[in-house]
Amino acid sequence: MQVWDYTGLGYTRYSARVVGKEYLGCIVENKVLCNSLLLRLQEQKEDLENMIYPTRLVSLAFPSKSGHVGVAGVKPPSTEADSIGYTSEEVHRSSLVKLDLSDGQTLYSKLVVGADGSKSNVRQVAGIKTTGWSYPQSAIICTVEHTIANDCAWQRFLPSGPIALLPIGDNFSNIVWTMSLEEASRHKSMSSEDFVMSVNHALDFGYGPHPSSSSVDHYMEKLFSGIGHTAASTKECFEVPPRAIGLISERMAFRLSLMHSHDYVSKGLALVGDAAHTVHPLAGQGVNLGFGDAAALAKVISEGVSIGADIGDLSLLSWYENDRKTANVAMAAVLDGFQKMYSVDFGPLNVLRAAAFHGAQYISPLKRNIISYAMGDKQSPLFS
Repeated sequence: MQVWDYTGLGYTRYSARVVGKEYLGCIVENKVLCNSLLLRLQEQKEDLENMIYPTRLVSLAFPSKSGHVGVAGVKPPSTEADSIGYTSEEVHRSSLVKLDLSDGQTLYSKLVVGADGSKSNVRQVAGIKTTGWSYPQSAIICTVEHTIANDCAWQRFLPSGPIALLPIGDNFSNIVWTMSLEEASRHKSMSSEDFVMSVNHALDFGYGPHPSSSSVDHYMEKLFSGIGHTAASTKECFEVPPRAIGLISERMAFRLSLMHSHDYVSKGLALVGDAAHTVHPLAGQGVNLGFGDAAALAKVISEGVSIGADIGDLSLLSWYENDRKTANVAMAAVLDGFQKMYSVDFGPLNVLRAAAFHGAQYISPLKRNIISYAMGDKQSPLFS
């Protein structure tokens, strides 16, 4: 991966070899990922299709602190004596979460997982509050074609936001281009030919020169060569990304925002992924944070099942929340800081950004930590 600044003052290159991996990451289309997950689930249970409800959640009713939930306006039984007159099924259901669906069906569950995106209906119905703000930016997303295969991720920071060229196989790449709301509207409506020209301009000489080696680079390399094992990518020179020759998909524009839920869990409920938090896409970490949530929640549920605990118990789910909130808030803060730092074109700040690029390029231990942090293998991008 190569990252650089429009000022031409600095760049850095990241390689999976630095941390002993084959790949830094993979760009996977959402439909491909969803289909693969569904196929995997169906392999585990043949009648899974009978458990998929193509309908919308209308309301949720949670068990009370006593472990019961009211049914049809009737006071729930709170003791064994009060349970007289209720069927065993009603008593059992009184300890479960009740889900009313838009087609009239009602489901009961020990645990509801809200994994339904940034506008989570589960989160809203559950009444969980959020904190956040919208950025004065939108992201244009599309797919372009090259004359040659692209196997490298490229990202250039421009005055209005970063543009990323992300390989998806063969001669194709995805574009994620952050820009002002006005620019996004203009780029979405311009002709395909003009858009491709604009992409190539942004990834080449547009807005500023290419980074070039200087005495500063030589000094930085000499200064930090003795700190740890020198990463091979430290010696790699700046390269120009492959040119786009055509637009092969619709251009979509998304308003960018930061959002964080006050709570990830309540009794019988857990939020994961964008339902719990959204971050700026400049480092492509949103889906990785969601995978981290899913893995952490699965681990907590598995441990709960192994000791016979109620998987919807708040004390059990709190382990998941405490684990993931720390990692997610830290990543959101880092990305928000980057967004703000690259939203200002100011001489001294440009020099500071160039110093950061040089540090990431020539301080090998720092480079390894940044890579490991972005891959989810470390809790901090700094030395640890």
